[in-house]
Amino acid sequence: MNGAEQGPVKVQFKAVGRDRREWMWKARDESNTITISGQRFESLSDAVRDARMQITGEDDAPDDDGPAVA
Repeated sequence: MNGAEQGPVKVQFKAVGRDRREWMWKARDESNTITISGQRFESLSDAVRDARMQITGEDDAPDDDGPAVA
């Protein structure tokens, strides 16, 4: 999903696993291209960090454990 002229991307985070204690994410852009996390994460903040890195290609966001506000 890395593109020079990319529009908005919607990311959905979902609790998974037997006890819903792991997290996965999926993202969809304007062209309905879907990217799904290839692994489960122990915390929501880890899932958010991975999604941000996979979608933007950058991992320089502050560790605020919360989603970025546009």
